Amino acid sequence: MNYKSKKVMLLIIVVLLIVIPAGIFINKNLSKRDLDSNAVKWTQEKNSDPESIKIPGYSTITIPANTKDVQITLGNPEGNQCYFKFELLVDGESLYTSDFVKSGYAIENIELEKALEKGTYDAVIKITPYSLDKESQYAGANVRATVEVV
Repeated sequence: MNYKSKKVMLLIIVVLLIVIPAGIFINKNLSKRDLDSNAVKWTQEKNSDPESIKIPGYSTITIPANTKDVQITLGNPEGNQCYFKFELLVDGESLYTSDFVKSGYAIENIELEKALEKGTYDAVIKITPYSLDKESQYAGANVRATVEVV
């Protein structure tokens, strides 16, 4: 191998030593993109079947009147092999949409698009599962609930 070939080979090795770690770093940071920053670790029953997606149920949600900041747990059960996105519809109007929530995490406090007055409302929590690469959307669920505003 002549001097010029050795120099080219050394340059290729140096470039690879820089590009490969940079690519890994960028990929890890991009995978955290779009995760809901309000999600916290959530402890509850684990989904032990990796072939299924466990969907949480909601029946009655009680929130205070005339405030947009409300406490509600929107969780992705641990063991689900997917991310969740949540959308809260009250009387057909979208009042909240989350970013991605990892398996084993939950959003416990949300800010509604508008405050609600006292009363009872029909609600749907749309739960949309996404693949771990966030590229594919799976069949989700529309969970019906009642919102009691007190």
